[in-house]
Amino acid sequence: MSIFASLRQKISHYSIKGKIITVLWITLVWTLIRLFRFFETYASNKDSVEFNEGIVLGILVIIVAGLFVGVSLVFLWERWLRRMAYLKAMFFIILFYSLMFFILFTLEQGMIKLNNTNQTMNVEVLALKFKEGFNLVFLTNYIYWLVITFMTILFLFIRDKFGPITFVNFLKGKYLRPKREERIFMFMDLKSSTTIAERLGEERYFNFLNDTFSIATPAILATQGEIYQYVGDEIVITWLTQNGVNRAHCISCFYKMTALLKDKSNYFDEKYNVQPQFKAGLHFGHVITGEMGIVKREIVYSGDVLNTASRIQSLCNEMNTDILLSNNLMKQIDQKFLDTEFKSVGNITLKGKQQEIELVTPIYND
Repeated sequence: MSIFASLRQKISHYSIKGKIITVLWITLVWTLIRLFRFFETYASNKDSVEFNEGIVLGILVIIVAGLFVGVSLVFLWERWLRRMAYLKAMFFIILFYSLMFFILFTLEQGMIKLNNTNQTMNVEVLALKFKEGFNLVFLTNYIYWLVITFMTILFLFIRDKFGPITFVNFLKGKYLRPKREERIFMFMDLKSSTTIAERLGEERYFNFLNDTFSIATPAILATQGEIYQYVGDEIVITWLTQNGVNRAHCISCFYKMTALLKDKSNYFDEKYNVQPQFKAGLHFGHVITGEMGIVKREIVYSGDVLNTASRIQSLCNEMNTDILLSNNLMKQIDQKFLDTEFKSVGNITLKGKQQEIELVTPIYND
């Protein structure tokens, strides 16, 4: 198996594992909501349903619903919904949800009746419960779980917008007060971006960038990276230093992204007749991290390390390399996890800086 195939296999495994965890979280939260709903109903009307039968059936039904909706959203609908107009997406979501709700609600009520009357399961019983279901209780439950479904979708969209790690930090309120952190930053810039933009035109170039970043993102997640921002054809990725140096994640991220893009070379040839290639610069140091803004809040990093990493990346063309990083960062990394050896290119005075910095780059085999 080639190194690229091995990388793609590891990244695919990580991506699937992450999606399975998301499905299980959705199922767990839905189950807790269903239990709360059941106890609320039972407390107000204890004669409406037997406690043991009701709670067991309720849990079984909601687990099935949670797994079905979770798998549909995370594995099947995620990319499809992103590319669909909102009104059209809403229509299909409501249609899908309604069909699922009718089936599960009817089965649950039918099973309750069977347990109470010792009848056998048949079409007539289910048809009767389906007909009896159209009442205020049914309508209340329908609207209640429709809202829960839309809140689940909204939660997934917000998480994807901020990124899993950043989203969790927002929920925790980790950066409500600015704090000093040691972080690694990698600035990645698309090679020959001006030429590619002129050739493709504005709309196709936008789609080209969107496809490029979408295909490469699983490599960032697999190496515990956080996407700080997109700036045109540039992407800025960051790690807490301990996460970035662990297993050489900050460097392997670049090569894993390259592997994923190379795997889709036929796709880019057929659709755009051009291949995306990046150059990257890395550096680490202390920054002040905190939430900023009122209407549009975001987590912002402030410190000289960002400027330095950007300047290092700008030297890639001059040094005829794809990736440059400070030697101070390289000293923090356990190089046994790297498949490539690195060499020093000397002490360099970066633009706007007075103090020299030693840079290293991979040793390319001709």
